Amino acid sequence: MGAAATYRSQLDTISAVNASLPRWVIATFVALFLAATAAIGAWSIQLPYLAFSPGPVGDAIDVVVADPDLQIYEPDGELFFLTVSVSARGVNVYEAIEAGIDPTVDLIRRQAVRRQDETDAEYKQRNLDAMDQSIDTAVAVALDRSGVPVTIESDGVLVVDLVEGSGAAGVLQPDDVIVAVNGEPVQLGADIGVVIGDLAPGDVVPIDLVRDGEPMTVEVELTASEDGSRTLIGILAQTANPRYPISIETANVGGPSAGMMYTLAIMDLLVEGDLAKGHIVAGTGTIQSDGTVGNIGGVRQKVVAAEAAGAEIMLVPAGNYEDALTAPRQSMELVSVATIDEALAALDALDPA
Repeated sequence: MGAAATYRSQLDTISAVNASLPRWVIATFVALFLAATAAIGAWSIQLPYLAFSPGPVGDAIDVVVADPDLQIYEPDGELFFLTVSVSARGVNVYEAIEAGIDPTVDLIRRQAVRRQDETDAEYKQRNLDAMDQSIDTAVAVALDRSGVPVTIESDGVLVVDLVEGSGAAGVLQPDDVIVAVNGEPVQLGADIGVVIGDLAPGDVVPIDLVRDGEPMTVEVELTASEDGSRTLIGILAQTANPRYPISIETANVGGPSAGMMYTLAIMDLLVEGDLAKGHIVAGTGTIQSDGTVGNIGGVRQKVVAAEAAGAEIMLVPAGNYEDALTAPRQSMELVSVATIDEALAALDALDPA
């Protein structure tokens, strides 16, 4: 048989096979192919959400570092600070489905956490800066509430970043050191919030600062926070070169949400006794220089992490309390607190372990 005849014979065989396949088989093959293509696409497409899951837990007392000449009292109880693990680059369709099934994971819109076009490095640095300010405030509040006679000094309040669209943008600059706001000297980053706390968005205040070694005064129109609950200058700030006899060493843990627990841990070490009374107490919440405990993100995940770490009680910011109640939980008690004094009262009400 010649080559041409052989080729025609093969074509006839293939045609015969195709003709013998039922249409449903062909349709099934096509459907499987399309499904495989869709599956690959679903894996590679990133959704505009970040996944919040329970993060590591640490004992706040263990990260407090005191000067050798400062009297310290080691407590028996434990005060846990809590963290949230956040997906760095968002989630794909499969991860979103998995998060929807897992009651300990929440999907949060990326724009609620990350700024537009913010790099991973910028996001990390912003959280570390917020943590530094939180630590400064925690130390100051703890020293004040403890009555320990120490002097806190700094160079003023360092401008780290500006909020786009705020009155500070275009007037203040990163690395400016603010020394007074509306005529009131400021030493800590959180002092600014106290000074302007009774003012309203739209008010214009004078700000004394040092820029490139030169003192100057500028005027800034105040703005409102995103939720409208606070008046702001419109900056991310931290204490410039703070000088305390006690500090916090937290490695790369970022954000301000452990402020309340840092405050309690420092007080527990400075004052004789045991705030937790031998219990394992967890908590979360920012801290302001007037002792106010502020809301945080990821409270549901922190509830899960706290109970898994063995905490018997968890102190929760009043503004996060209702959300905290929806987290999967067995027997751990949740206590709502709005100020550091309420947190102290809750601990004081504990029976000894």
